[in-house]
Amino acid sequence: MAEQFWGLSYKQLQANFVSNLNGTSLLEISLLTSIAPLAVLLRSCIGALLWANMASRSPVSSSFVFILDYIILILPLVFVSTILSSCIITTLVTLSVIITTCLILSCIIITNNNSENSSHQQDPKRQSFICNYRAYIVIATAVSILAVDFNIFPRRFAKAETYGSGFMDVGVGSFIVSNAIVSPEARSIRKNAGSRLKCTIQSIRSSIPLLVLGLARFLAVKSTDYQEHISEYGVHWNFFITLFIVKVLSTILVQLPILSNPCTYGLTGFIIAIFYQLSLTRWGLEYFVINGSSVSGIRYGFVDANREGLSSCFGYLALYFMGLQLGRFLFTKKRNCWYTAFLLLVLDVILWILTVTSRHYVTPVSRRMANITFIFWQMAYNVQFLVSFLLVDIISMIVLPKDVKPAGCEVCYSSPNSLTRDPIRLLHCSCLIAAINRSQLAYFLVANLFTGIVNFSVKTLFCTHTQSLLIICGYMFVMSSVFTLLHFLGITVKLHH
Repeated sequence: MAEQFWGLSYKQLQANFVSNLNGTSLLEISLLTSIAPLAVLLRSCIGALLWANMASRSPVSSSFVFILDYIILILPLVFVSTILSSCIITTLVTLSVIITTCLILSCIIITNNNSENSSHQQDPKRQSFICNYRAYIVIATAVSILAVDFNIFPRRFAKAETYGSGFMDVGVGSFIVSNAIVSPEARSIRKNAGSRLKCTIQSIRSSIPLLVLGLARFLAVKSTDYQEHISEYGVHWNFFITLFIVKVLSTILVQLPILSNPCTYGLTGFIIAIFYQLSLTRWGLEYFVINGSSVSGIRYGFVDANREGLSSCFGYLALYFMGLQLGRFLFTKKRNCWYTAFLLLVLDVILWILTVTSRHYVTPVSRRMANITFIFWQMAYNVQFLVSFLLVDIISMIVLPKDVKPAGCEVCYSSPNSLTRDPIRLLHCSCLIAAINRSQLAYFLVANLFTGIVNFSVKTLFCTHTQSLLIICGYMFVMSSVFTLLHFLGITVKLHH
C-alpha cells in the first residue's frame, strides 16, 4: 500500500491534487500557447541562417538539427507552463522571443532582399501550418499530462472539475478538431469509394485500434491500481474510446443522404450542439451527469458509471463535424494565403463572439460535459492556433530566401529545391515537427506510457521544482529522440488509418 500522508494514501493525494479545480481565463490560455507559432518562426529563421550546416545527413549535423529543434520548439513550452507560468513572465518571454525573431529577420532581410513569394498560393495537399498546428497539439498534451502531477505545474492550468477552463482542457477538444481537419471526409478521400455500408465498415475497421487502445488502457489502470479521476470520463471510459465512438458515428452520419453534402458538415455540428445543449439544460441530462442517478454518489450500472464519457460524446461529435467543415475549407482548393488568413481571422472573431456570448447567457465552459460553450471555445481556440501558424508561414514566404527550406534537412528533402517528398514531410516543417506528425497517435500513446512509468518510479508530489523540471525536460527529450530517430530511419508507426 502506498505510504500514508495526513491519513491519506499517496494515490488519494494524487487524486485530490487534480480534483475540484476551476481553471484560468481563456485569455491566459491563448497567451500561453502563443509561444508555439513564435517558436516555429524563430526555428525557421535560424534554420535559414544555418542551412548550409544543416543540409547534411551525417550523424553530427542530424544531431545538431535535433538539439536545435528540442531547445527552440520544446523547451519554451515546457518553461512557460511550469517555472515561467506567471502571466507577466509569460508575456515577457513571448516578447523576448518576438524581439529575437525580429532581429534575426532583419539580418535575413538585409542579406537576402526577397519578396517574390508574397503572392504564394497554398496547395491544399501541402500546407505546413496544418503540420505545425497538429504537431503542437500533441506536444502540448505530452508536456501537460506529466507536468500536471508535479507541484511545478500551476493548478489553474489543470483540467477544471465541472465548470471552468484550464490549459489541459483544450487537449481533448483540440485532438478531436485536428483529427477532423485531416480526416478522409474532410479531404474527400472516401467520396465515391463504394457503397455507404462499405464505407461505414471500412471506418469501423480502421478505428478498431482506438477501441483496443481504450480497453488496454482501462485494463492497465485497473490492474496496476494507477490513480484515476473518474469524474473526467467515468469508471470504464477514456479518451481513446471517445475518439473511437466519435469517428464511427461521424462516418455513419455522413453516409445519410441528408448529410452527405460536405457543405452541411458545419451546420450538422451546430444542430447537434444545440440539441445536446437542450438535453443538458432543459431535459435533465446536466443534473444526471453531475449527480448521477443517486445523490449518494454511487454509480449504478454501466451508463451511470460512465455518464461523463457517454454524454460528452455528443458534444465531441458536434465538434468533430465543425472540424470537418474547417478541413473542407482548407483542403478543397488552392487559395492565396493572405485570403485564407483573412477568412480564418473573420471566422475566429465570430467563434470568439459566440464563445463569450454563450458563456454569459447560456452556460459556463464545461469540458466534463463538452457543452455548447466548450464546443465554441474549442473551435475559436483551434482556428486561432491555425491562423497564427499560417501567419508564420506567410512571414517565412515573404522574408526567407526562396531557395531555402527552413527548419528542414536531407531527411525531409533530398535537395534544397525538392518538393517531391511524402505529404507528411512538408515545406517549412522541421525534422522534429515532421517526425511527430508522422506517428502522431503513437507519440500520444508513448507519452501516456512514459507518464505512467514516471509516476510509478517517482513520488511526483514530493519533488522539488528543480527535480520536477529535470524530469519533465528529460521525458520530453527522450520522447523527441525516439520519434526523431524513427523519422530519420524512415519508420512510420500507424495505429489507425
